[in-house]
Amino acid sequence: MVSNPIARDNLYLLTKKLGLSAFESKAYICFLTIGNGLSAKDISKSTGIPLTRVYDVMKALEEKCLVTKNKLSKPVKYYLNDPAYSLMLLLNKKKMQINEEIAMLESWVEEMKRITIKDADNAVNIYPEWALYDSEQDVYESLIPALIKDANSEVIIVGRNIINTINERFVDEAIKGVERGVAFKTMLTLDSLDSLLTFNGEEAIEKKAMLLKLFQVYNMYSDLVSVRASDLINVVPFGIFDREKVGFSVQSPKNSKYIVTLVTDKKAIVDEFYEIFEDLWSKALDIDLNRFADSDMHMP
Repeated sequence: MVSNPIARDNLYLLTKKLGLSAFESKAYICFLTIGNGLSAKDISKSTGIPLTRVYDVMKALEEKCLVTKNKLSKPVKYYLNDPAYSLMLLLNKKKMQINEEIAMLESWVEEMKRITIKDADNAVNIYPEWALYDSEQDVYESLIPALIKDANSEVIIVGRNIINTINERFVDEAIKGVERGVAFKTMLTLDSLDSLLTFNGEEAIEKKAMLLKLFQVYNMYSDLVSVRASDLINVVPFGIFDREKVGFSVQSPKNSKYIVTLVTDKKAIVDEFYEIFEDLWSKALDIDLNRFADSDMHMP
């Protein structure tokens, strides 16, 4: 029997936390304060629950396996099931509900993280229609890697000076792109390619090491990568990405800076650059990257 007011209060809170309604908690506790074998009238008198509601309340307690009804007695009497067992059943059910809720909340958090990361990436890759760069080197260090990062299916890069402007960020994004299945077509001049074999000095060692890393990955994914060379390239450096956007640079007539424009929603301009590329590509020579993937290539 529970006679201590604090114990009764704690028991009331416990049953509420385990999912019992206010009436169900009162009815359940009255068995612990009065005793077993209670009729509906006994329960109503002890708890203040209207007699018409008692039957529904007791039915709910039966369904929760907290009490048992003796239908043979007149009037019908109710008996308390072993609290150590029945309350533990409710507790385990509550644990399952809590774990399911936690799993749901965790999935929501993960979804928010994905959305946040995606939004952050998109924020990084929102390009101005026009941007001013100090040199073509800056184009390959800032603009082209960002565009490669956004590409889903194909990257086309055409430029006379790609070898000389190669940089670590460009190489990293190109490798990541190939590894996620993006096809690469690169076109450069024969003289810039030949210059690769004559580089010397400390800076040349670093550049050759980056190119070696890039060519090794390209050779592993040879079905995705094509490199051609031609001395007919007399156009501004440009890149085409997923046939949806084009980036190209032209030198300012006022100074040595490069004005770079990106047109992501003008199909006519993208198509025009693609026609230029196809014409140049059809006249260019295939390059065997194995020639440059030799482990000795990066040593002066």
